[in-house]
Amino acid sequence: MSDPDAAAVRPSVVTLPERAPCGVVTLIDFFVLRFPRIPEATWRARFAAGKVWAADGPVAADAPYRPLLGLFYRREMEREPPVRTDLAVVWSDDDLLVVDKPPHLPVTPGGPWVRHTLLHLLEGLTGCTELAPLHRLDRLTSGLVVLSRRRSTRAQFARMFQPGAPVEKTYTAVCELTRGDAPERTVLDHHIRRSGDEYWRQVVVPDEPPNASSEIELIATAGRLAAYRVRPRTGRKHQLRVQLAAAGLPVLGDPLYGTRRFHDPEDLTTRLWLDAHGILVTGFPRPGGAHPLTAAWNSSRDPAALFAQAAAAAASDTPRR
Repeated sequence: MSDPDAAAVRPSVVTLPERAPCGVVTLIDFFVLRFPRIPEATWRARFAAGKVWAADGPVAADAPYRPLLGLFYRREMEREPPVRTDLAVVWSDDDLLVVDKPPHLPVTPGGPWVRHTLLHLLEGLTGCTELAPLHRLDRLTSGLVVLSRRRSTRAQFARMFQPGAPVEKTYTAVCELTRGDAPERTVLDHHIRRSGDEYWRQVVVPDEPPNASSEIELIATAGRLAAYRVRPRTGRKHQLRVQLAAAGLPVLGDPLYGTRRFHDPEDLTTRLWLDAHGILVTGFPRPGGAHPLTAAWNSSRDPAALFAQAAAAAASDTPRR
C-alpha cells in the first residue's frame, strides 16, 4: 500500500446552522465552538493564510456569521497516529467500490486522523476524487465498506443502506460472556442515543421506544467467549457494540463498551473483535433502468478462524490482530 501522506487531502466542508449557536457572532466564534480541541490562535492563523474559504473565495476570521454559509477547510495535523494499511479491493464497477479494511483504519477524516484514512488511501490508489462511503464503519472494526465512485449516481446507491432496501449486512462478533450462558438466537431491541456527557459514546435508554434492532445467532463458544453472527436491522452509530454490551455480551477488546476501557491509538497489535463480514444485495435497482444489482461480498476473515484467533489472544490476555 502506498504512503498515506503522499497525496493532498480533500477539503472538508461545514455548513453554518440556520440559527447561530448561543454566543456566536463571527465566523471564528463558530469554528472555536465547533472544534474545541483546536486553539483560537490556530484558527486565526488558518483564516489569515486563506485556509478557510467559501465558494467565492477566502473569508475573514471576524466576518459576521452567515446562516447556511458553506465553508471549506483542510484538516491539519502535525503528526497522525499510525494505522494499518493492509486493505483489499473486493469488488468494483463504474459506480461502486467495495473494500475490505483492517481494524484501526478510519474510513473518513476525524480527530487526529486526516491522511491516515481509508478514503485518502483509496484516492491515492484509484485516482478517483469522487469517492464517498455509503455507510459507516467504526475505525476499530474490520471488514467491508461500500463506496460510491460517482457523484452523479451517489444518491441512488445511498438508498442501499436505508430501511427496506434489499440489502443484508452480516457481522462476526466475538463477545465476552458477563451474564450466564450464551443465548442461541435472539433479537436485541433498544433505544440508543448519544451520551450527554461524552458525545463520542452512545447509551441505551430504558423505557423508551426502540430505535435500534439487531438479530444475533450463536456460532460457537469457548470458555467465557462466544462468537455471534449479527445482522443489524437498523444502522445507528456504535449500534452493535452498544446493544451487545447491554445484553451482557460486550465485544472482546472494546475500549468504549467492553470490560477493558483503556485504548492506545498507537498500539496496532490489539484489536476490537468485530468484523463486517458480509453484504448481500438482491436486485437493487440501478440508475437509469440498468439491470438490477445482485451481489454477495465477504471479508477475508472466516468467522471460525476469527473466533479461534480471538480465543487464543484472550488466553494470552492480549486481544491481538
